[in-house]
Amino acid sequence: MTQPETPNLYLSGHLAAWFKIIAVGVITFVAFEAIAVATAMPFVAESLHGERFYALAAGIPLATQLITTGLAGPWVDAKGPQQVIIIGIVLFLSGLVVAALAPGILVFIIGRALQGVGGGMLLVPLYVMVGSYVIPKKQGAFFAAFAIAWVLPSLFGPLIAGFLVDYVHWRWVFGITPLVMMLFFPLAWVKFRKFPQIHEKKPLKMRKRFMFATLASGVLIATLQILSGLKPEQFSIYVLALALGVSVCLFLSIRHLVPTGTFLVRRGVPATIALRGLLNGTFIGVETFLPLLLKNIHGWDPTHAGLVLTASGVTWAIGSWIQGRYPGTKPLRWFSVIGPVGQLLGTLITMLSVIPEFGGWWVLMGWCLAGFSTGVIFPATSVHALGLTPASKHGKISSALQVADTFGSSSLIAYAGIVYALTASFANFSFAFTIGLMCVLLVFAIWAAGRIFPEETGISASAS
Repeated sequence: MTQPETPNLYLSGHLAAWFKIIAVGVITFVAFEAIAVATAMPFVAESLHGERFYALAAGIPLATQLITTGLAGPWVDAKGPQQVIIIGIVLFLSGLVVAALAPGILVFIIGRALQGVGGGMLLVPLYVMVGSYVIPKKQGAFFAAFAIAWVLPSLFGPLIAGFLVDYVHWRWVFGITPLVMMLFFPLAWVKFRKFPQIHEKKPLKMRKRFMFATLASGVLIATLQILSGLKPEQFSIYVLALALGVSVCLFLSIRHLVPTGTFLVRRGVPATIALRGLLNGTFIGVETFLPLLLKNIHGWDPTHAGLVLTASGVTWAIGSWIQGRYPGTKPLRWFSVIGPVGQLLGTLITMLSVIPEFGGWWVLMGWCLAGFSTGVIFPATSVHALGLTPASKHGKISSALQVADTFGSSSLIAYAGIVYALTASFANFSFAFTIGLMCVLLVFAIWAAGRIFPEETGISASAS
């Protein structure tokens, strides 16, 4: 993160307060559209007659976000954060408007993709602006506010989305954010123009290998998500070979964006990054399909389906709070076991609900356990990875953690969608195959969790 060379770059108290309000507002709406939309997706797919494109519509923003998240850093360094965030807001809102007005599922998917392009350009410049414009002793308060801006939508967003679907219309889940953000967008434009320039603008330059890896990863994940929209009879040997080839190319591309040894689960930082991707990917991979499962098998309405996601958000927050009260290596060794094992157990309990006689409340019980278990380990992976890394490489590892989050969730939504499509002939039990894939990967996550500590105390794993 860029530090100012002179105190003159620091914002006045009045302007800093406005910056915090604008930044928290942007993050809140980004988080709402990222989290709450899961509640509405089954009803969107049904309304637009696009049930077989469910995984693609749900996951495409993450694929396009992966591209622009990687490109935003060099862009900010070259042109400054204001330009990037303004363009990001415009693209984000444009995507939501397209999705809200979409006459069919394909236009809706295009809107969702555009939403992801814009969303990937928002967080990086905001973090740079905090580092450049906010007095160091006040930066902690900004980041704490950012964290709350993510937590609140996870707690209340699904219920709000469920209410909108039940009592208004699903289109308002996507339309309410542009309506509100457009009201204060002129304010953001005026305030950002008052910010001093961090450095002289320069030509945008990026390492070709990095740029290619970023673009290729997003395109390849989108390709897998497109394949998830095929009918079971369309999965010929050639299509399966294509999926395998795309997967190989994807892993070859993404390895340039994470520490060496991540896919080999090398001890220390690489294993921590791998664990992070597995935990987030499997959690989102299951949660994406839970509202659809509750609707198709148990006939739940959006509000009650949203209650499940809200409850898991509460237990996640509780788990994170408990973990935060017990820092250090010794507690982390316990959390690294409790986290993935508990997430696996909760996911297995959730899977029981594919049997209609068990009832949908098994989803609530299982997913609350999964949320709590993920909460006790997931935030700790950031602290642990940074603690094993020299300060000079903190930026690189922070980026790798974000890549792991996005790659894990977007790719596993795609693979879950492919499994769901392949097993569609099994009716409700196609959910069992989809969730079962995540359970297999969680077994691997349990093994990876045992490798996040270096072999010798005090020796940092390579973060190269």
